[in-house]
Amino acid sequence: MKKRISSIDILRGIAIIGMIFCANIGFNSGLPAWMFHAQTPPPTYAFDPAAAGLTWVDLVFPFFLFSMGAAFPLAMRKKFENGAGIGSTALQLLKRWAILTLFALVIGNTSYTIWSSSRPAWQANLFLIAVWAALFPALVRTDKKWVNIAGAALICSLGFLLYFWFGITPDKGTSDIIIMILANVALWGGLIWVLTRNSLRLRWLVILFIAAVKAAFSYVPALSALTGSGWCLSWLFNPEWLQYLLIALPGSIAGDLILEHSRSGKALSAGRKESVAAFIALAAVLVQLWGLYLRAVLIDFIATAILAAAFLILTGRERNIYRTIGITGFALLLAGIALDPVDGGITKDYCNLSYLFTTGGMAMLTTAVLVLLEFRYNIQCSFISGIGQNPMVAYTVTSYVIGPLFSLLGIMPLLFSLSEGNRFWGIVQGIILTSLMMVATWICTKLKLYWKS
Repeated sequence: MKKRISSIDILRGIAIIGMIFCANIGFNSGLPAWMFHAQTPPPTYAFDPAAAGLTWVDLVFPFFLFSMGAAFPLAMRKKFENGAGIGSTALQLLKRWAILTLFALVIGNTSYTIWSSSRPAWQANLFLIAVWAALFPALVRTDKKWVNIAGAALICSLGFLLYFWFGITPDKGTSDIIIMILANVALWGGLIWVLTRNSLRLRWLVILFIAAVKAAFSYVPALSALTGSGWCLSWLFNPEWLQYLLIALPGSIAGDLILEHSRSGKALSAGRKESVAAFIALAAVLVQLWGLYLRAVLIDFIATAILAAAFLILTGRERNIYRTIGITGFALLLAGIALDPVDGGITKDYCNLSYLFTTGGMAMLTTAVLVLLEFRYNIQCSFISGIGQNPMVAYTVTSYVIGPLFSLLGIMPLLFSLSEGNRFWGIVQGIILTSLMMVATWICTKLKLYWKS
């Protein structure tokens, strides 16, 4: 078996690249609304929970969640085969949850709060660079535990500096919500995979159960009133975060199928028709970005159903991983579109079933195409997969290293001034910062400097 499965790393890399790019384009450049989250459109970027729709920006988080789920079997299957028990594996998952939770707290209490200080901006920029320099030894994968301990000690020291020099009190309620959700999905999704690792049917039943609970709390007013984050540990665990298992768990099923095929050593038999079917799968993903954004839901559903039928015909009756993942993706996608009017329109926040199934289906279809490229045409995309192998480095290096350095050198103010009211420079700004992130992350991967994630 190959050391790594590229298709999952590529999907994760695509998600990270999209995440950094959309966060660093010019927000005052006059770019069209589909370049931003559907619910925070320009020119005010004010959050509107009633604004239904879907843009490509709304896909980056679910694509990452899907790739996280797909990694469950890749990371844990071999451990069980080597004699690991459920208890030891659960402890590993709990450790991973703790690391991600602490990481989320560090990110929230530094990058989000440092600018509220009255200290000069150059001090804040230097502080952010110092935080990243401490995170590196704290999180890097190494057999030398003293390196991780020294990094953790540096982070604690910077916490005192944050309080005594910048006048900011670290707060457990100030965290990176994206990482907090990922931490909880990694824990509970991993535990569900452990308990259903030998039965995909049982895992589908769990998915249906979670969907039923989500539907009950979404559509029954008496139950919906019970949701919220008013209890004392809501900063650490919010039950609503578990709804994202509806993306991660289908991802774990795709991961199991990919791992099984990789171990079989069989070539993926696919001809010209199957290759055409890959374009159809990608077309179905793109159709959603048109139909659901413009709210042409009925036309979107009909077009997607036609594309699904074409995919079925072109892939024939032969059962293989590519066809199975593709069919599953279309099934999730059609379910999500059908739920759009039931949910009052697809929305990322507050997340509804239409969003969960639709984006999960889009991620599944994208994975099917990547599987075809990897196992039929041996296309590895080593640069993008290298970024996907080091997601926490990629997630932080722009905000903690590239951005602060550019600010200290006067480059960031120049980019901001060029992108003000200028679409071209608004895009260029995002390309520059994202490209530097990609190069920095790829270098870390090539040097085998992986962060625990």
